[in-house]
Amino acid sequence: MLGWANDFLAQPWPALTFAVLAVVAALAHRPVARRLGWAPWPTLGAMLGAAAVATLTLLPAPGTPLAGPDLGAIGSCAGALFDPAALWHAFTTTADRGERVGNVLMFVPMTFFAILASRRPGLVAGVAVLVPVAIEFTQVVMSAGRACIANDWVNNAIGAVLGVLLGVLVSRMSTRQHARVGESPPR
Repeated sequence: MLGWANDFLAQPWPALTFAVLAVVAALAHRPVARRLGWAPWPTLGAMLGAAAVATLTLLPAPGTPLAGPDLGAIGSCAGALFDPAALWHAFTTTADRGERVGNVLMFVPMTFFAILASRRPGLVAGVAVLVPVAIEFTQVVMSAGRACIANDWVNNAIGAVLGVLLGVLVSRMSTRQHARVGESPPR
């Protein structure tokens, strides 16, 4: 995992992609927050988290030339993602801890800030657990040197749920603290 990550991050595209997406997030977070009825600063955090996820998951693997879409791989990807044995193995195996930790941590900031912005844990958790499925399908269709595997989905979903739980915990602590002081919590 670390060798792949070093190779991936040594390319100019990840930093450039994240920089562009961060600028878009900085410019768009207030209109997005206003439209969704979310708090602006946590919305920026959620959008930056999403930018990091997109950068780390949707760019081609190091040394992989771009090819055309491969729609024929959708069936094998669906089989890999929805095989109960593969999902159980992904949930219980920690053979490559570095990869697992990276895939889990990648989703925590996005969902944590989405909870603080929206205060809707059910919606955020539901969407966030499905986003890795879309990422896996996109990776395989793009023919970008990425594999469609259950481990990534499971680990990303674990990270998404951890971010949601952490966001709910911080939201409740903030609400209690403001209730003691007699203020309404910030939005």
